[in-house]
Amino acid sequence: MDGIRQICGKELARVFKDGKMLFSVFILPVVIMIVVMSLVSNMSQKAEQDVEKHVPVVYVENAPVEFEGFLGQTGIACEVRDVKDREKLRDQIRGGEADLWIEFPEHFAEAVGNYQKGDEIVQVKTYYNPSEEYSRAAFDTISTGALEMYRQTLLAERVDDMQKLTVFTVNSDNPDMIIQDDQKAGGKVLGTMLPYFVTILLFAGAMGIGTDMVAGEKERGTMASLLVSPIKRSSIVLGKVFALMIISGASSVVYVAAMVVFMPQMLGGASGEDLGISLTLSPRQIGMLALLLVAIAFLYSAIIVLVSVFAKTVKEASSYVTPMYMLVLVLGIMTMFTTDAPKSWFYMLPIYNTSIALQGILTQEVTAAQYGMTLGVTLALGAVLVGVIAKAFESEKMMAI
Repeated sequence: MDGIRQICGKELARVFKDGKMLFSVFILPVVIMIVVMSLVSNMSQKAEQDVEKHVPVVYVENAPVEFEGFLGQTGIACEVRDVKDREKLRDQIRGGEADLWIEFPEHFAEAVGNYQKGDEIVQVKTYYNPSEEYSRAAFDTISTGALEMYRQTLLAERVDDMQKLTVFTVNSDNPDMIIQDDQKAGGKVLGTMLPYFVTILLFAGAMGIGTDMVAGEKERGTMASLLVSPIKRSSIVLGKVFALMIISGASSVVYVAAMVVFMPQMLGGASGEDLGISLTLSPRQIGMLALLLVAIAFLYSAIIVLVSVFAKTVKEASSYVTPMYMLVLVLGIMTMFTTDAPKSWFYMLPIYNTSIALQGILTQEVTAAQYGMTLGVTLALGAVLVGVIAKAFESEKMMAI
């Protein structure tokens, strides 16, 4: 135990007594994460606000006399223009210079006013460009909104009692139509991104330091002197793995805490109350997350140290670790786009099981058996890898690489 404590303390001191390393491991990733996510959220909000402020350019062909006045009465701001050249107008809509084209049939007012049973129903056509934000917004607001209101107005002139045409309404007076568990809904919001970021940042936080702990010491020539010291080689292995686990675990706690604290900023200033959800975690959830994060940190640390054993230099070790990082990245992304409930055997798949378990904890959908299976598989695999590392350390040929 003394040897493990000595090695672990040496590695921790190397990190925690170095201001630059503390900044690069614990502070810089948090700042980058918050800035990037806040920037994306704010830019998205600004894009939406820009669309809302935009005054759409609407071309109307064969418009009834009262239609432009009707648009003004609806409060919808738009610039109405007459159609002069249909082909040119198509190019303008395609190029984003015009937003919407409304085509009324000729003699529209007469056809509507003189309608008799059996007559053909007149059709109003609209044209827009769904790849342009302004055009799509104009279509949603005017084509499916204002035109429907205009249709209802003309229909009211034809029918004495509009109530006869209304068989039923849907949620016209139902403020309680949303039935949800705010805690679970908040968990789904967090569960979409948090497992991905936690697993990625945990691995990324351990990569640089982990490769330097073994391959770096080989490269500097200090590994040879460490191996001939009176400390058992198994103690050296455990000391390095535990030190890396503590560092990566601490970094993940910092990252998660920062995400929870700065979640409103990363959501563009919207709080859980604004979104109609709860972004708080219960003590039980926090405990389950903490225990699982420790297990994940242990597994990732063992993987990184094991890969570093086979490398001569830090650069070589980093190239070996990169495929594992990409695997973690892909498995983390997969949890962001799953809608079906995970099958029970998924919790036996290393690395992937931790991502779905994290998601399940946040949404309160993971069972005790699934959580226990994930924890057991993760710790067992980590222990096996530590055993392999210890065997590698016993090999003079391997450590002389």
